[in-house]
Amino acid sequence: MSIKLRLILSNIAMITVPIILFMITSFLLMIVFLGDIREMANFLPESHNYHKTKQEDTLLFLSLKEKSAADPEELLSKEYLEALNKDLKEIDSGLIIRKNDDVIYATSELKRVHTQGLPVFGAEKSFRSLEKIGEQTFAIKQHDFYLHDGSQISLFLMRDASPWNQFVRTFFPILFGLCLLILIATNGLLAYFVSKSIIKPINQLKKAAHFIKNGNLEHSITASRNDEIGQLTQAFEEMRIQLKASHEVQKQYENNRKELIAHISHDLKTPITSIKGYIEGIRDGVADTPERRARYIQTIYTKAVDMDHLIDELFLFSKLDLGKVPFEFEKIDIKNYLTDFFEELSFDLRKQNVELNFQFNPQGDYDVLVDRDKFKRVLANIINNSLKYMDKDKKELTISMHSTNENVEISIADNGPGIPDKSIPFIFNQFYRAEQSRNKLTGGSGLGLSIAKMIIEEHNGVIKLESTIQVGTKITIILPY
Repeated sequence: MSIKLRLILSNIAMITVPIILFMITSFLLMIVFLGDIREMANFLPESHNYHKTKQEDTLLFLSLKEKSAADPEELLSKEYLEALNKDLKEIDSGLIIRKNDDVIYATSELKRVHTQGLPVFGAEKSFRSLEKIGEQTFAIKQHDFYLHDGSQISLFLMRDASPWNQFVRTFFPILFGLCLLILIATNGLLAYFVSKSIIKPINQLKKAAHFIKNGNLEHSITASRNDEIGQLTQAFEEMRIQLKASHEVQKQYENNRKELIAHISHDLKTPITSIKGYIEGIRDGVADTPERRARYIQTIYTKAVDMDHLIDELFLFSKLDLGKVPFEFEKIDIKNYLTDFFEELSFDLRKQNVELNFQFNPQGDYDVLVDRDKFKRVLANIINNSLKYMDKDKKELTISMHSTNENVEISIADNGPGIPDKSIPFIFNQFYRAEQSRNKLTGGSGLGLSIAKMIIEEHNGVIKLESTIQVGTKITIILPY
């Protein structure tokens, strides 16, 4: 349930619950004060009386009206009125008859009533109404008619409503106080429970934020509700997980950089030591023949070239990592580009006894946007990496290419020793090398495939690797068409 809906229901409950409790309390108090709730109908105006059958005073009043129409003279006779007095006592009512402005008959319980306060002739009311006469309140039914001589006769069927007045005077102050108390209690309880349902998860979020502020990314929180706070809790937990992953990546990144420095230091120190040794040999006269001096100088040159290549690779990786390498994209037919590249490469491959196979559909459409120099670096890194680890007598490189409506796929497969499954997920990571030795044949900085991946991603492409032990490795490059 959302917080918005919860607040709406809470506001509705703040209105409806006090009303329901107020009605129940009123009902109980009326029973306490009046003894029987049915007695209330004897004092309420008949417009508020929902009895399906007419009450006794109403039946008597109707009979008086009929008598006034049929035989008004008998209605006013002493004998009829004395006989009527018994019926009036049974229904706890009294009768006053007024002729013109004078009261000609009043039952004993009504003789002390201030008759001047009775309603005037013509204000006939067949339904019961409450009227204050002097200091007393009565429930009155009034019937007006004329005698044959033109005299104005008013019949007042009356019942003392003082219990009602007493009830009102006592009941309503108590009811008002109870209503106020119910409102305060209901609003207080609802506010407490609603605020508790909101504040408790917020405190949990606050606690979790405190842990994160102090660097503890292990403290997790669980969203146990589907409202806005539950969604916030879920988002907070996802943020914590991402922060933790980012922190671990950053930690790994720093470890990789430290490893890189150690590797580069080692790879630079080894050729420098060799160069120093050969120079000392020349200086001390160890290379005492032209042939030996030429061999020493060639070795020094080779070591310097290796150092230059290593520094160049590190510099390129750093610039790619910072996004500061400019790319000059152009639309080319990658089929023709690869054909030219492999023709240049085939001479060196033949010297290394490597068989090159290039397979493609001549009818395919292979137009892509690439940076020629950067893409050539990708191919060189992949192929050099394959050649470095080939251990079979017959070495093979198979390049296949096909196009779809959306992209062009280029696959470079070798028949090398393959890569262990545990290393495949990390093979494109910076500084990672599946073969951990650092000899001059299989060693290196571990940046070649990482650089290839970064360049392909700048082309909005994808690079992936598949490998099987003792069968070989295949790297696939996917470029958008």
